[in-house]
Amino acid sequence: MPTPPRKILVIQLRRIGDVLLTTPAVEVLKANFPDAKLHFLVERPCHEVLNGNPFIDEVLVYERDKPLKWIREVRKRRYDLVVDFLSNPRSAVVTFLSGARLKAGPGYTSSRWAYNVRFPNATAHEYSAFRKIDQLTALGLKTILHPRPRLFLPSWADKYRSNRFREMGLSAGDAVIGFAPASRRATRIWPADHYAALARSITQKTDCKIIVFWGPGEKELAQRIASALPERVMASPETKNLAELGALLKGLKLLVCNFNGTKHIATALDVPTLGIFGMCGPASWTPPDDERQQAIGKDDLPCISCHLTECPRNLECLYQLAPETVFKKLEQMLSNIR
Repeated sequence: MPTPPRKILVIQLRRIGDVLLTTPAVEVLKANFPDAKLHFLVERPCHEVLNGNPFIDEVLVYERDKPLKWIREVRKRRYDLVVDFLSNPRSAVVTFLSGARLKAGPGYTSSRWAYNVRFPNATAHEYSAFRKIDQLTALGLKTILHPRPRLFLPSWADKYRSNRFREMGLSAGDAVIGFAPASRRATRIWPADHYAALARSITQKTDCKIIVFWGPGEKELAQRIASALPERVMASPETKNLAELGALLKGLKLLVCNFNGTKHIATALDVPTLGIFGMCGPASWTPPDDERQQAIGKDDLPCISCHLTECPRNLECLYQLAPETVFKKLEQMLSNIR
């Protein structure tokens, strides 16, 4: 790159996990261009996971109902480099009309027409955060690091967690396991009855207590799982934002979860996670070579990690993954956590 950019815009509009998985690439861009102003274009509520990130100079909150406003706004800011990791029609149009000298994005999507720097096809089974970094080599970067996603909690997080845990009857010495049993896709949801059975094993064979986390529209699911063992399993309090959710997750010994945004928040906080997968390929969403971040699935099924959004086999990969099998993996992880 003959002239280093002075202003950079990174675009990843949606999905909490995808936004968090983009933060390592932001860190690499800042390492290569330390004097550049780096902005991030994102939708609500995903912008909340970028708060306090020291590698981002400004977070721009995109409004889906005002596309022309954001085309004008981006163009007015005169970026030298725009990196579009989302590469959908909206982000591609913003990139193409940005006026930037360098417009970078995937060369293997239908939106490749918008870019004059095209990323090569993704490497199969590579951790998504690292894949985004490797794509940046198309810009000729000299410094390539592979940092992990990170979430920066506000200063009040520890006090908030202490107060909420105390209200739930938890003391400072309690070992707490979290469940995050929801997902936006049915092909990613381990059954609620399986989570309840896992909770029984945990309460019978360990001293741990359990918090079941929930978001909008998920409270009934959390209460259903928690009600099976009300003495040591409880639904989490309602959280008003992702910082409050992160504050509670930071107090866990381990999180058992489907592949969802809560899992990625926990990973970014270095909270150990055991992700349950069916249609997802776990390697794409789990940091490699990390005993604190593990995944489990029904590996003996020929269709495992099929990436289909509708299952022709009655979700065998999820329903046939026995709670006893997950508990054995969890028990092994607990013995290794310091």
